[in-house]
Amino acid sequence: MKSHCEKATESSKKKLSSQLKIVFHMAKHVIPSNQFVAQTELLRALEAPDFVTTDGIYHHSDSVDDMEKALEDVVMNQIQEKIKRSDFVGLIIDETVNITVNKKLIVYLKLEMEGKVETCFLGNYDVDCGTARCIYDRLVAVLREMDVELSRVIGLGSDGASVMMGRHGRVGALLKQANPFSIQVHCVAHRAALADLDAEKSVNNITSYKNTISSVYSFYKHSATRTNRLRQLTAELHDEDMVSLKQPFAVRWLSLHRAVKAMKHNWPAVVMELTEEALRGNAKAQGLLGQIQSYSFIALTHALADMLPVITKLNLVFQKDDVNLSSIRPVVQASVAAFTQFRDAPGPEEENFLAGYEDGKYMDIKVTNASDRSIQAFRKVRERFVQHLIDALQDRFPEDCLDLLHCFDTLLNPRRYPPSQNALQEYAEPAIRTVVSHFTTVESADTTPLINTIALRRDALAVMTALRGYGGLQFATACEVLIRDFIEIYPEWAKLAKIACVIPVSSVPAERGFSLQNRIKTKQRSRLAEHKVTRLMRIASCGETLQTFNFLSAADNFNMAKKRKRCLGLEECWRETGAGVRSQEGSDERLEIFKWIERDCRGGIAGSLVARG
Repeated sequence: MKSHCEKATESSKKKLSSQLKIVFHMAKHVIPSNQFVAQTELLRALEAPDFVTTDGIYHHSDSVDDMEKALEDVVMNQIQEKIKRSDFVGLIIDETVNITVNKKLIVYLKLEMEGKVETCFLGNYDVDCGTARCIYDRLVAVLREMDVELSRVIGLGSDGASVMMGRHGRVGALLKQANPFSIQVHCVAHRAALADLDAEKSVNNITSYKNTISSVYSFYKHSATRTNRLRQLTAELHDEDMVSLKQPFAVRWLSLHRAVKAMKHNWPAVVMELTEEALRGNAKAQGLLGQIQSYSFIALTHALADMLPVITKLNLVFQKDDVNLSSIRPVVQASVAAFTQFRDAPGPEEENFLAGYEDGKYMDIKVTNASDRSIQAFRKVRERFVQHLIDALQDRFPEDCLDLLHCFDTLLNPRRYPPSQNALQEYAEPAIRTVVSHFTTVESADTTPLINTIALRRDALAVMTALRGYGGLQFATACEVLIRDFIEIYPEWAKLAKIACVIPVSSVPAERGFSLQNRIKTKQRSRLAEHKVTRLMRIASCGETLQTFNFLSAADNFNMAKKRKRCLGLEECWRETGAGVRSQEGSDERLEIFKWIERDCRGGIAGSLVARG
C-alpha cells in the first residue's frame, strides 16, 4: 500500500510541477493569470503527457494564485540565501507612480557571492509620500524583513533626484548617518542622458530640429494614404523598403538617433511627397517642406548622424546589466575624444553630404536657404553644439565627484597598472590615501573603521604584483580572483574587492523594473492588487529559466500551504469507516495507516483510499 501511494504521490507531484511551469512561463511573458485554463486546454489538445486527462488539473483562480505564491516563495528563499552569502550589499532604489496613481518604491539588491555579482529584484513597495524620511523608513523596514543590517549596505544607487542624493536630510544622507562608510552614486546612464539634454538646451537649433522631425512624424502617422505614397516613393528611389519614421522623446535615451537615421534615409521621398501635398494646397505640408528642404536641416541631419552614434554607444554601455565602475572613465574619455574630432572637422556622414551637394542641389533636389551666410551659420551651430556636448559630459562626470570610484579602478584593475615594478607603489599611493580616508574616518567612537589601514598599505605591492602576474585581468575578474584565491592571505584587499563589486553605478535595473510593472498593471488590468503585481514581478525578474527553476520545491510549497479539500483528516477517516471498526481486531494498525496517509499523502489520494476501504 505504501509503495502504491508513493507512486501515486510522485505522479501527482509531477503533474503539479507541469502546471507550475505553465504559471512560471505566464509570469515570465506577462500573460494574465486568467489564461491558465486556456493554456492547459491547449496542452491537452496537443496530447501533452501530463494533460491527457483533467484529473489533477486545477481550474480555479485561487489555485493559480497559490501556485504563484509557491513560485514566489522559492524565489525569495533563493534571494535570502544569496543575501546571507554576501558580506556587503548595494542598494538600487527609485520611486514612481503607477497607473492607479499609487506612490511606489522599487528596490533592487546588488550582491556578491564568492566574486560573482548578481542584481536581484527585492520588491515594489507602497510609500505614503515622496519625502526622504518616508522613503528611508520604508527602506529600513524592507531591509529589516530581509535581515539586512544597515552596516552591510555599502552603496546606494539612484537616478540622482534631490530627494535621493541631497546632502542634508535626504535618503542618502540618512543612510550615511546609519552607516558612515556608505557610498552614494548618481546613475551613470542618467548622467549621460542629462549631459545630452544640457547640450540640447544650450543650442536652440537642436530643439527646433527635433520639433520639425516630430511634426513630420505626426503628419504621416495620422494618414495611411500619405504613408503609402511615401512608402512607394522610397521603394522607387532606393529600391528597398522604407525605414519607418520615428518620433524623438525627451525621456528615451536612444530615440533621437533612430529618428535622425530614419529622416536621413527617407529625406528625398519625404520632400517629394510633401511637394505633392503642397501642390494640392495643404498648408501644413508647405510649412514642413520649407523647413526640411533648407540647407541647415539637411546638413544638421548628416552631422547628427555622425555624433549621435557616439552618444548611443555611451548610453548602451551604461545600460548594460554588468556595467561596473571601471567602465566609466574610459567610455567618457573616448566619447569626449570623438566629439573633439567632430568639432574640429566634419564627420563621414557630413562629408558625404558636402560631396553630394552641388549647384544648390542634393540628390537632384533643390536646397533652399543655401547662401554662404547660412552655411557659415550652420558650421557655427555645429561647433557650438559639439562644444556644449563636451562641456556637459565633463560637468556631469567630474573627476572629484567620481574620485572614490576611480580609486577602486586604480587599485583593482591590473590593466591600469604601470609597466614598471618600481612605479607600482607610487602609482597606488594616492588611491590608497583616498580609500583609507573614506573607510577609516569615523565621527563616533562606537564606529569601527571598515578597513585595516596598516594591512592595506603593507600588502599593496604584493597584491598588485600578483594580479599583474595573471596577465591582463579585467576589473571584474581581478576582484573575483582576490575574493576567491587571496581572501585568507590578503583579507583587507579581498574586502575592498567585495565592496567594489556591489557598488551600484547604474540605476537602470530600477527603470527596467518600472517598465515591467507597467506591462503587468495596464489599463485593462488596473484592478490587480499590489501584492499580486509584486509577486509577478519577482517571478518575472528572477534569473531562473524553465530548465533551472526548482519546481519540485515549489510543488512542496503549494501542497504544504494549506490542506487540500479532497484530503480528509484523521477524524473524518474514522467516521467514513464507521464507528464499529473500533472494536474490530487490527484497529490500531488501521489507525497507523490513516496517520501515515494524512501525513504523507496530500493531493486527494487519502480520500480516494478511504472511499475504497
